[in-house]
Amino acid sequence: MKDSSSGGLLAFIAAAPVVLICCSGKAALIGTVLFGTAGFLTGANLLTAALVATLGGIVFLAARNFMRMRKHKREFEKDDQRERQTS
Repeated sequence: MKDSSSGGLLAFIAAAPVVLICCSGKAALIGTVLFGTAGFLTGANLLTAALVATLGGIVFLAARNFMRMRKHKREFEKDDQRERQTS
Protein backbone atom coordinates (compact mmCIF):
# COMPACT_ATOMS: atom_id res chain seq x y z
CA MET A 1 0.00 0.00 0.00
CA LYS A 2 1.28 3.45 -0.80
CA ASP A 3 1.94 5.82 2.07
CA SER A 4 0.19 8.71 0.34
CA SER A 5 -3.19 7.00 0.11
CA SER A 6 -3.11 5.61 3.64
CA GLY A 7 -1.96 8.96 5.02
CA GLY A 8 -4.84 10.75 3.30
CA LEU A 9 -7.30 8.18 4.60
CA LEU A 10 -6.00 8.50 8.16
CA ALA A 11 -6.15 12.31 7.93
CA PHE A 12 -9.75 12.09 6.71
CA ILE A 13 -10.71 9.74 9.54
CA ALA A 14 -9.19 12.10 12.11
CA ALA A 15 -10.47 15.36 10.58
CA ALA A 16 -14.04 14.40 9.61
CA PRO A 17 -15.49 14.24 13.14
CA VAL A 18 -13.81 17.51 14.12
CA VAL A 19 -15.18 19.29 11.05
CA LEU A 20 -18.66 17.84 11.63
CA ILE A 21 -18.75 18.98 15.26
CA CYS A 22 -17.39 22.44 14.41
CA CYS A 23 -19.89 22.99 11.59
CA SER A 24 -23.03 21.56 13.14
CA GLY A 25 -22.41 22.08 16.83
CA LYS A 26 -23.64 20.08 19.75
CA ALA A 27 -26.57 18.52 17.89
CA ALA A 28 -24.24 16.35 15.82
CA LEU A 29 -22.42 15.23 18.92
CA ILE A 30 -25.65 14.44 20.77
CA GLY A 31 -27.15 12.55 17.83
CA THR A 32 -23.99 10.56 17.18
CA VAL A 33 -23.57 9.62 20.83
CA LEU A 34 -27.23 8.69 21.17
CA PHE A 35 -27.37 6.46 18.10
CA GLY A 36 -23.85 5.09 18.64
CA THR A 37 -24.83 3.97 22.12
CA ALA A 38 -28.02 2.42 20.77
CA GLY A 39 -26.02 0.55 18.12
CA PHE A 40 -23.51 -0.67 20.70
CA LEU A 41 -26.18 -1.81 23.16
CA THR A 42 -28.02 -3.81 20.50
CA GLY A 43 -24.93 -5.96 20.07
CA ALA A 44 -24.00 -4.73 16.60
CA ASN A 45 -20.41 -5.02 15.48
CA LEU A 46 -18.18 -1.93 15.37
CA LEU A 47 -18.78 -1.10 11.71
CA THR A 48 -22.56 -1.39 12.03
CA ALA A 49 -22.59 0.71 15.21
CA ALA A 50 -20.50 3.40 13.47
CA LEU A 51 -22.86 3.37 10.48
CA VAL A 52 -25.92 3.62 12.73
CA ALA A 53 -24.29 6.47 14.67
CA THR A 54 -23.46 8.38 11.50
CA LEU A 55 -26.87 7.93 9.92
CA GLY A 56 -28.58 8.70 13.23
CA GLY A 57 -26.59 11.91 13.59
CA ILE A 58 -27.57 12.94 10.08
CA VAL A 59 -31.24 12.19 10.75
CA PHE A 60 -31.08 14.07 14.06
CA LEU A 61 -29.60 17.14 12.34
CA ALA A 62 -32.08 16.97 9.46
CA ALA A 63 -35.04 16.76 11.85
CA ARG A 64 -33.73 19.67 13.90
CA ASN A 65 -33.15 21.74 10.78
CA PHE A 66 -36.64 20.90 9.46
CA MET A 67 -38.27 21.98 12.73
CA ARG A 68 -36.31 25.24 12.71
CA MET A 69 -37.31 25.99 9.13
CA ARG A 70 -40.97 25.30 9.92
CA LYS A 71 -40.80 27.60 12.97
CA HIS A 72 -39.22 30.41 10.93
CA LYS A 73 -41.84 29.96 8.21
CA ARG A 74 -44.66 30.30 10.75
CA GLU A 75 -43.06 33.42 12.25
CA PHE A 76 -42.61 34.89 8.78
CA GLU A 77 -46.27 34.23 7.93
CA LYS A 78 -47.40 35.86 11.21
CA ASP A 79 -45.25 38.91 10.53
CA ASP A 80 -46.58 39.11 6.98
CA GLN A 81 -50.16 38.86 8.23
CA ARG A 82 -49.56 41.63 10.82
CA GLU A 83 -48.04 43.82 8.15
CA ARG A 84 -51.09 43.34 5.92
CA GLN A 85 -53.44 44.21 8.78
CA THR A 86 -51.62 47.45 9.56
CA SER A 87 -51.50 48.54 5.90
